[in-house]
Amino acid sequence: MASAHSQATHGRGIKTDKPAQALSASRGPRNEIAGEVARYLGAISILVVGVIHAQQYYYAYFSFVPTIGTLFLLSFVGSGVVGVMLIAPVRRLGRSIGDLILVIAALGAIGIALGSLASLLVSEYRPLFGFMESGYRLAIVLTLVFDTLATVFLGGFVLIVARARRHHGAGSVHPVRPPR
Repeated sequence: MASAHSQATHGRGIKTDKPAQALSASRGPRNEIAGEVARYLGAISILVVGVIHAQQYYYAYFSFVPTIGTLFLLSFVGSGVVGVMLIAPVRRLGRSIGDLILVIAALGAIGIALGSLASLLVSEYRPLFGFMESGYRLAIVLTLVFDTLATVFLGGFVLIVARARRHHGAGSVHPVRPPR
């Protein structure tokens, strides 16, 4: 009886091991897909932020507003650069260098989005560089939405890449222990 129970328990252990291994193996591709989706959605979001700033610069006459106009133009250019880098197939250069370029571009996009978001919120309540917004017109609402989306998506992308790098790097890097 004891040996039958032992064999049944042992057999169950073997059976549960394999699905657990399959589950952990399936998380890798699933996380990779989630990371790529977050990367592309974040890239689109930051490009939309850039387009909104370009539209406001050229057609809402922010080009005539000192400092703020220049910041709108820089946001447009910066958003375009990091957005294109996030869409570009930079992993063809190699996984390590590609991930590095993508993480730097994602962090740059997050910086642009958070800077834009913070500046917009400040300018709603007090003058920023001598300029103050009033009301929530469509361009402001869209900027708030897409700044937030870019930050969330690209923050998720950076976390997924960091976790994948740590997971893959942990198995191949062994710390050197000093001799005793």
